[in-house]
Amino acid sequence: MEVHVLPADWDTHREALQAIRATVFIEEQGVPREIEWDGEDDQAHHFLAIDETGQRIGCGRLLPNGRIGRMAVLPAWRGRNIGRQILDAAVEKAETLGLTRVTLHAQTAVIDFYRKSGFLPEGGEFMEAGIPHQAMALTLPIPFEAPDTVPAVEVRPTEVPPETAEAEFRQFSGELAAMEGLLEILRTPSRAVRIYSQELDHALFDRSDVTDALSAFVRHGPPVRLQILIHSSHAIISRGHQLLELARRLDSKIEIRRVPGELATDRASFVLADERGYFLLPDHREYQAMANAYDPVQTERLMERFDYLWDRSSPDPDLRVLRL
Repeated sequence: MEVHVLPADWDTHREALQAIRATVFIEEQGVPREIEWDGEDDQAHHFLAIDETGQRIGCGRLLPNGRIGRMAVLPAWRGRNIGRQILDAAVEKAETLGLTRVTLHAQTAVIDFYRKSGFLPEGGEFMEAGIPHQAMALTLPIPFEAPDTVPAVEVRPTEVPPETAEAEFRQFSGELAAMEGLLEILRTPSRAVRIYSQELDHALFDRSDVTDALSAFVRHGPPVRLQILIHSSHAIISRGHQLLELARRLDSKIEIRRVPGELATDRASFVLADERGYFLLPDHREYQAMANAYDPVQTERLMERFDYLWDRSSPDPDLRVLRL
């Protein structure tokens, strides 16, 4: 059954939000009513999880100061990733508001749930409403927007590289279309390629045409560099991978690093060509992709995330083992 998480106005959806929170916090967990109804709901951004029949089954809120809280899912609906959807909605709202940091008080029993979304503990354990809690925080990407006081920069048509002058935003639906979109981007780089793929998706990257394109790129000249970030090497090693074999042969120009577990929370997968082009899967589990061979602004945003993770990642020793 499909579940949607939607913004919810407090005045309009007060009854549904209160019913969920009363069931979970007051009745199930014994939170005193005077603590649950803290007077901050009028100024908060609220979220409702609704199933396809219209039943209200979960909720959460975001305060103007970046505090996420009142995350609740009705008992019959737990274990279906609904809490993750609510948390993602709150974080995305914080980003649209221009916040650079969000915080929350996690019940100690569910700290790992928040860790998987990138939240890190701050300080020690404490009691809140008679329940052990841990303060946690997540630093958000800095919005890439020029201040109003900075004058617009005139971009002359002649400054756009000829080979990308006709570049435009494109979308690709389905595995085959996504493959074509990836290959289009891999034909454009001249200096650097960055690949972020949780398990180096076999359908997209374990292909001779992709390997040939990347092989031609890294053999182009000494300044080029190919960096690859993954979450896990298990599938890569157990099934074999053409790109892994290429990296072993050209290890001076190709480096693969594994993101540490506490930071391996991104659902997006992407490829960056130099500092100007990108191929993006917003959710690596679905072949719904988008790409642009010349979009320096979006590429810069993705590059900042990649470089942040790269600096905190390390080579996976399992990938160095040559199979005989």
